[in-house]
Amino acid sequence: MCSDRPTQRLGEAIIATGVLHNALGGYLYRRQVAGMLRDGIIGSASDAKLGTLDGERRQTALWFFVGGLAFITIGESVRRSGQRKAPIAPALGPGITAIGALGAATMPASGFWAVLAEGLVATALRRRHARGTSPG
Repeated sequence: MCSDRPTQRLGEAIIATGVLHNALGGYLYRRQVAGMLRDGIIGSASDAKLGTLDGERRQTALWFFVGGLAFITIGESVRRSGQRKAPIAPALGPGITAIGALGAATMPASGFWAVLAEGLVATALRRRHARGTSPG
């Protein structure tokens, strides 16, 4: 099977970002995750719990997992594009770049710089594919 190795590798890097994001969230918010599981998940991070430190942390934990799962999903899409030698979806590069830029600007000491780099690489690979030049 023909493939576009740089695009596949980018997809794998984005998947790794998502996995690391989930692992970090699970570690940092392990007490809140355990409490959410004890509470039966449903409604365990609802707005009714806001105003408490535990409630705020539960919502942060939830967003760690939502963000991580989103990046795993995006990464798989990019990886499969590389396997098929298909272009990366047009909105993915700029979208990932915007997420990284916004995150890095508001939280400079974070992993958003890696997301920004992944978005820029996705944009460059998409442009190369549109020009018909092989990235690998």
